[in-house]
Amino acid sequence: TSGGTPHAFLYDGTMHDLGTLGGATSNSTELNGSGQIVGFSATSGGDTRAFLYDGSTMHDLGTLGGSNSQAYGINDSGQVVGVSEISGGNTHAFLYDGSTMHDLGTLGGSGSIAYDINNGGTIVGVGATSSGSSHAFLYDGTMHDLGTIAGGTYSAAYGVNASGEAVGMGFTSTGDTHAFLYDGSTTLDINDLLTADSLGWTITE
Repeated sequence: TSGGTPHAFLYDGTMHDLGTLGGATSNSTELNGSGQIVGFSATSGGDTRAFLYDGSTMHDLGTLGGSNSQAYGINDSGQVVGVSEISGGNTHAFLYDGSTMHDLGTLGGSGSIAYDINNGGTIVGVGATSSGSSHAFLYDGTMHDLGTIAGGTYSAAYGVNASGEAVGMGFTSTGDTHAFLYDGSTTLDINDLLTADSLGWTITE
């Protein structure tokens, strides 16, 4: 803005300032087919909260018991996913169903983040495991560990399509970053570029 602070915006031929939740800054992360926008904003109290913008108003989606939350994905039904602090201080992936924020849990470890949701309600993200590593997950009522690729210990899923196929990235045993495709049954290393590193961010229907 003219004051030097970043605000979320919608561009439809003109750039519209979506405002904030009372604080100085806001960030938008995804838009659905109905024109609803999600992201996160500073509050007047200094916290960061996930928001849903409905075309006229920015709504605070709350938290899972902690102080802060961020929204990253929304489907055409208005279901929202992201990450929130819980009362114990860790952060968990959430699903917001229009009225309530639901804790999606973890892969056995301390934390998780949800990045995307398809129109069928399938969610992808990354969750901590009981061994202390972090793996990509797919959630369809149960959180499924998508594993890792090329001998690495870390992976994260960022996009999911209507068929439940997911893309993301994983570290290899040599420290490179490779894009992966989860085809519904297997997590496949799809790094076929001439460089060492790649990342899968989104996948078409």
